[in-house]
Amino acid sequence: MDWQWSAVCDAHTHLHDDKENISRLGEQVKTGRLGVMGTHMDDLDIVAKLAGDFKEKVIPFFGLHPWFVHGLSLEDVPDKELHYRSVLVNTESNKTSSDEDSLGTIISSLPSPIPLSNWLTTVEKLLIAYPRSHLGEVGLDTSAKLLSPTTQTPTKIQTSMDHQAAVLEKQLDLAAKHNRSVSLHCVRSTGQFVSLIQSKFGKQQPLPPRICIHSYSGSVDTIKLLTQSTKKKKFPVDMYFSFSSILNGRNRRFSELVSAVPEDRLLIESDFHSPIGLDGLMREIVEAVAMVKNWTPKETVERTHTNFMQFIGEG
Repeated sequence: MDWQWSAVCDAHTHLHDDKENISRLGEQVKTGRLGVMGTHMDDLDIVAKLAGDFKEKVIPFFGLHPWFVHGLSLEDVPDKELHYRSVLVNTESNKTSSDEDSLGTIISSLPSPIPLSNWLTTVEKLLIAYPRSHLGEVGLDTSAKLLSPTTQTPTKIQTSMDHQAAVLEKQLDLAAKHNRSVSLHCVRSTGQFVSLIQSKFGKQQPLPPRICIHSYSGSVDTIKLLTQSTKKKKFPVDMYFSFSSILNGRNRRFSELVSAVPEDRLLIESDFHSPIGLDGLMREIVEAVAMVKNWTPKETVERTHTNFMQFIGEG
């Protein structure tokens, strides 16, 4: 190894999910900086605690993942049944009475929704309390399905894209208001994301300064669209793209995608759910990116370190 581990930046991790081993973060993880992602209502406290315990190492991100946004209502006093029937959709083309029963079963198993305004207040307080914090993991996902409450397997039920987009927009507004960066989950929904940003830009509404699409698996054309430097066609947000060995490393298009990302917009990540093994995954992605970009591993670490510091506004 010919690089400094202290310079390695993991742009997107969920290591706090491993509650049994999270106490070993300090002794176990050599990676220098960790973008630790909040994803739901129950993990904000632990992300905040890690940020307090590891002030230099942990960069906290607070937000609600698109898999969980069905639990937020746009109404201030939501009716549980009406809310879920308005935001959950059955993707089965030939619906039967059993499908309706399935939706009813899922709704009965879900907690009462909370007002989106309450969630935004909670996240805003954290952004203020932790000046180095950012927004994430938020986004859009057209493929995710709710799990069956009995078998914990995917059903045909998912959150409507209209609702996902409405929640994402309000969370992006928070990032814009406090000048924070965003870590974005964007699965088969890049077009919807681009349309949302361009619509807000056209209405002269504030936008976050920087957004990173994590574990990017979209098209090369989208990378070019979002990073072109011509003033006339420049995308209104500085876009970054991050790659992980877990989700991207075995993708046959990995080399093509990494090659297309401008050198100053490329980030690396583990997207891992434990401190145990995280460094190994970071080594893998460093070496994979180095091979594609024709950089040495040391150059890869140094360049992605510089990019990450720019992404979080500390460069």
